[in-house]
Amino acid sequence: MTTLLWSVLFFFAANAAPTLDQVRADGNPEHRAKAAVEYAALAERAAELANENGDDTRLAADIKSMVAAMELARDSFTAAGKTPYRQPGSFKSVELQSHQILHRLTDLQNKMDLDQKATLDEPIMKIQEIHDTWFDGIMGKKK
Repeated sequence: MTTLLWSVLFFFAANAAPTLDQVRADGNPEHRAKAAVEYAALAERAAELANENGDDTRLAADIKSMVAAMELARDSFTAAGKTPYRQPGSFKSVELQSHQILHRLTDLQNKMDLDQKATLDEPIMKIQEIHDTWFDGIMGKKK
């Protein structure tokens, strides 16, 4: 019985989501960028849950973390010297994830009370800008 308990605890501890500081600490900029987008997706889901629970403080913190993670991803790709036009494979998965995040944010905004909806305007614009840069770079014309 004790072995089962320890194995369950180990499973959950091993699968715990990293913090944004842990993502920032990754020495490989490309891995850091991809991990940051995954973190942003988790933060968006946490924001949805906070909204469902009526926890406005947690909602604001999760949205702030999500935007910071997306900006970290953008900056990490830049630090790696990666461009979506020259290395589209590196960007395609994060572009798709950012597109999903945008859809989920729009759905979240539609579920929010009227007086809260404006809190997502700026985060949506920032993430849309990052997504569009990646998308346009992948799909851009050859020069």
